[in-house]
Amino acid sequence: MTTPSRRILFVDDEEIQRDTIKKMLIMLGYDVQLAKDANEALEISRKEKFSLIITDLMMPEIGGAQLCQQIREINETAVIYAFSGYLSELDSDQLKDVGFDGHLCKPVKIEVLKHAIEGAFEKNVQRQGRAADTP
Repeated sequence: MTTPSRRILFVDDEEIQRDTIKKMLIMLGYDVQLAKDANEALEISRKEKFSLIITDLMMPEIGGAQLCQQIREINETAVIYAFSGYLSELDSDQLKDVGFDGHLCKPVKIEVLKHAIEGAFEKNVQRQGRAADTP
């Protein structure tokens, strides 16, 4: 299994969203892996570690909330952000209860994405440090 470093997994069932975010992340200098649905994201997450996972909430079969819970079992130090155009329907406490660390609204501006990613990587480093300290 590879180490997470500054790797990002982006999950969205809409190809245009995947392409747009991938271009933004590459422009910002990040290593990004894409998944078209939750099943593909879980398969990738079992083989590779990511510091940050950004997932759409509304996807067929397995939604982002259920994906978040399943990824927590695989990679407890990953920072996971919800990504949706419908976040007004869910409040921050509900997202936190499910296991999300934060959220991004569609469409996202590159400056907002950059700031969120920087915060996520800082949080991931802290979590890895705590996990290393736990016997």
